[in-house]
Amino acid sequence: MEKKVSDLEANISEVKAGTKAALNIPPKEIESSPTIQIEHLQVDKIVIERLDYANNFGQLGIKELSGKLNIGSTYEGDISELINEKVKEKISNEAKVNFRAKKES
Repeated sequence: MEKKVSDLEANISEVKAGTKAALNIPPKEIESSPTIQIEHLQVDKIVIERLDYANNFGQLGIKELSGKLNIGSTYEGDISELINEKVKEKISNEAKVNFRAKKES
């Protein structure tokens, strides 16, 4: 039993000496990994898992507000004149009826 303990103590002292020697080695003597140079890199797909936009409108002031708000269907340009022409065409094609109040005699 005493022999095993003395052997273990000797092993521990060797390991301590080895670590101290390894820590005192200058960085140039430690083997460094070879340098990798990338000449061409091609990215086929970028996946963005999370994107945060932070807008600060605390100091925003509005002096004038103009424009129009469209709710529902929106059409490009003013089509009211075209609609009025179509309505007039439809009305002119139908039979004309005059309504007059009956004269009381």
